[in-house]
Amino acid sequence: MSDAHEPGSYLKATLEGQPAELARLLADDSAARAATRLRDCKRILLAGTGTSFHGALAGQFILRSAGFEAWAVRAFELSNYPPALRKDDGLILLSHRGNKRFSRDSLESFAHESHHWIAITGEGSPLEGEGVVRTVAQEKSPVHTASHTSAMFRIAQIAAALGRPAWQNRLADLPRMVQEAVERGNRVAADIDRSEFRPVTHFVGGGPARATAYEGALKLREASHLVSAEGARCRGHPARPSRQHPTGECGRARRTAGTVLRADIGT
Repeated sequence: MSDAHEPGSYLKATLEGQPAELARLLADDSAARAATRLRDCKRILLAGTGTSFHGALAGQFILRSAGFEAWAVRAFELSNYPPALRKDDGLILLSHRGNKRFSRDSLESFAHESHHWIAITGEGSPLEGEGVVRTVAQEKSPVHTASHTSAMFRIAQIAAALGRPAWQNRLADLPRMVQEAVERGNRVAADIDRSEFRPVTHFVGGGPARATAYEGALKLREASHLVSAEGARCRGHPARPSRQHPTGECGRARRTAGTVLRADIGT
C-alpha cells in the first residue's frame, strides 16, 4: 500500500527544493571535469526525448552563447536519421531516467565511434561511464521539474568550462534567482485563478524561449491532464514575426479563442 499524500505535494516539494539542489550542483565540479571530453569539438549535438529534448533545445542556445556551434536534435531522429557525423563532433545526451530507448540507442551509436560525449542523467540512472554527469534524485512526481532545471544548469556549467560566455559570472546567482521565482508561487497561483485554460492554451516563444514554450505546454498537459480524443489541448509554438501581431503564431492563437501564454527572455 502506497503512502498517502496530498495531491500535488510531491511536485510542490520538488519545486521548492530546486534552489538547494542548484546550490549543491554549483559546488560540484563533475560537469566541468567532463567538459574536457568536448574541448576539441567543432560542433556539439544535444539530444533528448520529451522534456529532455526541450532541455537540449535550451542547451543549444546556451552553448552558442559561449561561442560553439550547437544543434539540438530529438533522440528518435538522431538514432534513426542521424546527420553525417564528423570526427570532431561532440554529443551531450539528456535523459533523466536513462531508460528511453532512442536516447540510449543514440548514445551507444555515438560512443561506438567517439569518446567525445557527455550524458547528463539523474541519480540512480543506469547510464554509466566517464562521460556521465549526475543531476538530482529520481522525482516522485511524473511532472519533471528539478531534473529539467538541473540538466540545463549542467549544460551551463559545461559551456562555462569550455568558453567565456558573457553570463559566466552570473552562474553563481542562479540558486538565488530560482528561489525568488519559487517565492512568487502565490502570486502566480492568483493569476492562474483568473485565467481560463480552455478550450486550448498556446505557449509562444522565440529563440531560447521556444524551449520554454514547448516545455510549458508539456507541463500543463502533464499536471492538469488537458488532453482530448483528438489530441493535446496545450500547444507550444515557435514565435514568428508578423506585422499584425508580435508573433505570427500568437495571432493565430488568439483567433482560436484560447489562452496565449508568451515566454520571453529578458534583456
